[in-house]
Formats: sequence, structure tokens, C-alpha cells
Amino acid sequence: MTPSAPAPVRSARGTHRLAAALAAMAVIWLGLLPRLAHWPPVADHVRRMEQGGVNPAAMFYTELERLPLRPDWVPDQIALWQWPPAPRERR
Repeated sequence: MTPSAPAPVRSARGTHRLAAALAAMAVIWLGLLPRLAHWPPVADHVRRMEQGGVNPAAMFYTELERLPLRPDWVPDQIALWQWPPAPRERR
């Protein structure tokens, strides 16, 4: 028996999908994001950060004065590094 032909077709389809995904990422990274920096709300934010001595390209959450508060449902839905789950206190 000879090998079936659809295997190379599937491989070519996967290659085309990978190429399309990489092209989409390149368009976003090299075209859309640089243009977004000139949008007035983003440009104002970048200018305020630079005036405050913060490099917006290297900003970390530790540089924020106060982290945003999270909703009360988050601890109920997300339990990281807790085994067994701790009983929830009433407020």
C-alpha cells in the first residue's frame, strides 16, 4: 500500500495557519501598537508618566502607589496556594 496524500495537505494547512498567525502578530506589534501610542488618551498617560520620572515602557505594578481594589467575589472564585481552602470569615 502507498501512503495516503492528505497528510502533506494537513501539514501545509498548518504551515499556512502559522504564517497567518505570525503575520497578524507582526501587524499588531509593528503597526497597531505604535499608532496607539499617538492616540490622545494614551499619549497623555505616557506624558504624565515621563513627567513623573517613570519610564512607561518599564513600569511594574510595584511602582504604583496603590493597587486597585478587587471585587469580593475574587477570593471565592480563585484559590491559589491554599490547600485545604481556608474557611471564609463573615463580615
